[in-house]
Amino acid sequence: MFQLNPKTEILSAEQVDLPTGDFSRIQYAAVCFAPGRTPERWKDFPDGGGNWAGLPPEEARRMAEQLKSAIASGGVQELCLSFDSWGEDYFLYAGFAGGRAAMLYNACDECGAAPCDPDRPDAWEDAHADIGGQTPVPMACALEDLEKAGRIVLCFLETGKLSPETMWAVNRDGLPWDF
Repeated sequence: MFQLNPKTEILSAEQVDLPTGDFSRIQYAAVCFAPGRTPERWKDFPDGGGNWAGLPPEEARRMAEQLKSAIASGGVQELCLSFDSWGEDYFLYAGFAGGRAAMLYNACDECGAAPCDPDRPDAWEDAHADIGGQTPVPMACALEDLEKAGRIVLCFLETGKLSPETMWAVNRDGLPWDF
């Protein structure tokens, strides 16, 4: 059974001073689409350092919209959006399974943040959508609305900030939940 970590706070996006390392905008993006679901523009997208930051603004906007649509339609398996040029630190990870999205912002042990609805009746049951294929997530920190998940990702890509559309479970020492 899951529970919130005692150090976790439930905050609005505006209340979170998100640590981002050396950059304030996304530098790197890696997306794993479901088989046969890769948008046209992503086929030639480089998988290297600073790949997102190197895009012309118009192309980045077009690709961001395609990513949002792919998430909403269930066409994404996982993604990583990072302020680090190689995607190693200061990143938002999202895993998708069974019509759910599990998201976690990880800032090198400075901050862990996940969308959160701790008042839902099944909040502390397993969502069966993991972070990185290994970290289980409670239903309180999973999204069942994939369109909302797409909007959260789009906001993060465009602004480098957490979406104000949801509350966030924030822990300055690690994961927002214990299991």
